[in-house]
Amino acid sequence: MGLLKTTITRRTVPGGGKKLFPNIVSFSNIGNDQMVEYLAVNSGINRPLAIAAVNALRAVFVNYLMNGHTVQIPQLGTFSLSAKCKLVSNAKDAGPDCIKRLKIRFTPKGTIKSACKSVKFSGITVDDDVNP
Repeated sequence: MGLLKTTITRRTVPGGGKKLFPNIVSFSNIGNDQMVEYLAVNSGINRPLAIAAVNALRAVFVNYLMNGHTVQIPQLGTFSLSAKCKLVSNAKDAGPDCIKRLKIRFTPKGTIKSACKSVKFSGITVDDDVNP
């Protein structure tokens, strides 16, 4: 079970005006070195092997996902690409130029979805810009 800290933020909504929203506090991004260290300490493998494993996983995404394959990571989920496209009225105008951008879609395994349902939220803190 996880424990997420929450905060209240003020955002401008479409049409004008401001509303308050609960938000999850993000502490830091976990970088390459932190991931390698975690793998080495918690899996019983040495650091060079952990570095090789992280590099191999990165290569899987570059070599497979970016070439149109769907990538399934056991006990984690499935990664695939989706495209944001411009709509056209006939087939001759449809082509690579219509693709505006690619997105990576992640579909978690059922165990990950269940784990998200068990996350608890800790006390709400208020951002300075929320209080006048």
